[in-house]
Amino acid sequence: MKRRLNILCVIVVLVLSYSVFESGYYFAVGVKAGVDAGAESTVSAENQKELINMKYISLLPEQLSKVGDSGLFQDSVYNEKSGEYVPVSFSSMMVSVDTKSTTLEQVASSLLNLLHIAICIWAIVLFVRLVISINKSDIFNWKNVRRLRLLGTALIISFCTALLPAYLTFRGVGKVFSVHGYNLDLSDMVNTTTLVLGISTLIVAEVFAIGLKMKEEQDLTI
Repeated sequence: MKRRLNILCVIVVLVLSYSVFESGYYFAVGVKAGVDAGAESTVSAENQKELINMKYISLLPEQLSKVGDSGLFQDSVYNEKSGEYVPVSFSSMMVSVDTKSTTLEQVASSLLNLLHIAICIWAIVLFVRLVISINKSDIFNWKNVRRLRLLGTALIISFCTALLPAYLTFRGVGKVFSVHGYNLDLSDMVNTTTLVLGISTLIVAEVFAIGLKMKEEQDLTI
């Protein structure tokens, strides 16, 4: 049973680590690309501006219930395998638009992205400590309750630190950019799984706390 638990815990750690690596990788790539573009004299000012203004957006077709030129499939792309155009509907894309964001908003987004990575690392550390405690057969204690509460809080904060920059991008792009047949969508820009995991962890923590209180009361009555 403990071996099975360890395998599941390793899988969870790998998933969390991948999430941290992915966030850190794309953040580092964006910073590196901006620095390289600014350092290279061969890159035109227009290309530098396009790179700085690059944004990730999520799209939702206006009429999901219909199929046709004004329905689900708004566009077409060339299929090199068949040599013909096929109907498509975009769900996300990278665009370069000047959202006129203030310096405060840019700094806030960068800090939130860094905070998101740091919180994810903290969550991994808390989870590893919890697994080590469980492997030592030291499961039902108040330390683990606190670890679970901190882990759940960390996951919820991680969701918030991902949501706020996405919302700033969503709001800024919505003011200066629109696509015919599509609406900008915020839901696909943020993964709600982290929020669900955070709330679930807090529920487990309270279950542990209730069990410990019942055990302590039972020990006092004996």
